[in-house]
Amino acid sequence: MHVIYKTPYIGLLGLFVGFMTQPLGHAVYMLIERGMGSLYPVGAVLTGIAGMVVVWRGLKQDELAATWRGMIGGWLVWIGFFEFSFRFFGDLYAVPPYEVEPGVVNGYAATPQASMLQATLPLMVSIFVIYGLFNLQTKCNFMRWFHRNLRFSPGMPTPDNKRSFARITAMEVLFITWFCYLFWLYAIYFGTQGTGVNVIMGLYVVWSVWAFYLVYKCTKQVRVAPALRYGIGAGIVLWGVAEMPAHFGAYQEYWLKPFEFPIFNAICGALFIAGVIVLARWRKPERPGPLTEAA
Repeated sequence: MHVIYKTPYIGLLGLFVGFMTQPLGHAVYMLIERGMGSLYPVGAVLTGIAGMVVVWRGLKQDELAATWRGMIGGWLVWIGFFEFSFRFFGDLYAVPPYEVEPGVVNGYAATPQASMLQATLPLMVSIFVIYGLFNLQTKCNFMRWFHRNLRFSPGMPTPDNKRSFARITAMEVLFITWFCYLFWLYAIYFGTQGTGVNVIMGLYVVWSVWAFYLVYKCTKQVRVAPALRYGIGAGIVLWGVAEMPAHFGAYQEYWLKPFEFPIFNAICGALFIAGVIVLARWRKPERPGPLTEAA
């Protein structure tokens, strides 16, 4: 069993757990929406609050416990306070569905909540720049890549600055999920105009190359908690590779039909929970003391 906590397996396990948050997130959303009917806002608020509580409980935990709690908390906050907010306000203000070319089979058709989500692009970019790019203490490799290549160097992070891993992981889940949604919504929006199919296919190829590069990076992870944090982001990006063909009819989106495909979604849920448990049960090996070494 201990071999799973070593390279490359630990990174792949983190990737698997991060990947599974996406179909399960869709399934949970549909369970609340269809299961509660007109009362779905109640379920959404309770889900979002549950996510906040999980993150709060993770603030004083060690790195690994804080990481998986931040992942689950951020995931629940996205479902309850993000996705359902777009749905709720789309309904409240009667936002109409949007079609680039009405009646065209391959044309772009956006639901009201997708249109509400697209409208958040300036918000996401602004928060990303202020919270991420202008963060003098960030240790995020992605952010520091921008610092180096834009010649914007805030200096090295303070060595003894304690990091709040639950908060950091929750924010990463929210921002990466948010970014992936917006990227593909705008890719489809612009791609279905003019020579759209070629544009979308080109972006899909580039995205796939990026995703599999991240998978490769996952196999190089050596520590459990960082492997999970890296795997969360990589898994969400990899989900785009799996999901986009389904949008164009390659196969059914089983995760959007939890009542029609309960066995599939139950297996996904069980595998996700099992992955989290395996990660959470890891314990740092104790260093041998003088007596042990002498023996």
